Amino acid sequence: MKYWVSKHRLVVLTALAYAVTLALDADLFWVALGNMWLYVREMLEILPAVFVLSALITVWVPPSVIMENFGASSGVRGKLISVLVGSVSAGPIYAAFPVTQSLLQKGASLGNVVVIISAWAVVKVPMLIVEARFLGIEFAFARYLFTVPAIMAIGALVAARTSRDSVLQTGSEPGQEEPAEEITAALPGLNCGACGYDGCRAFGQAVSAGEQDPDSCTAADEQTRERIRAVRKKGEAHRNGPDRG
Repeated sequence: MKYWVSKHRLVVLTALAYAVTLALDADLFWVALGNMWLYVREMLEILPAVFVLSALITVWVPPSVIMENFGASSGVRGKLISVLVGSVSAGPIYAAFPVTQSLLQKGASLGNVVVIISAWAVVKVPMLIVEARFLGIEFAFARYLFTVPAIMAIGALVAARTSRDSVLQTGSEPGQEEPAEEITAALPGLNCGACGYDGCRAFGQAVSAGEQDPDSCTAADEQTRERIRAVRKKGEAHRNGPDRG
């Protein structure tokens, strides 16, 4: 129970705030509840499509494609692609998080994920059109000229200060075994059979169970192998660690 409260402390604090508001001012409570319902309804309309898109990225896009265009070695080109993806996206900013989580799990760098989220928030194409209409095209392009480099710099700073593995591990339950699907998602997805297994899924299950070494995948680069080792190590720590109540 203590762990659940700690993990969901934001929900608990929000519920307490609503309870205090109800006790102090019932009218204000109902206004706040109505506003909350507006946001919930918006999320119910948007998030199902976002989750479908995230699932399609996870299943259909090979990790090699993600790593080539969004990985740590993608360089400036990866940053520019990330700005483009964020700027042509649709929906409110919170819709960016499930999508970027899927990209991160498939091999995107933390810096490029930050760039996508930031571009989604402040340099979307529809925003440029509205901004130019009310504030002028010169103002809009000047802001974009300074905003895009700033976004790239922020991405580099976050990547330098934050561990990618710590972000990937966020939300995992203590004692929960790491699923073989996460290892499979990190593999190149070629299903070439060079490892001796029928495909990447069978090989991922063997690695997850400790029956095979990640180095047996000759199609994976060293960054992919390191990530798989980290995933397997975390799974072993969860299995061997003490239970929490």
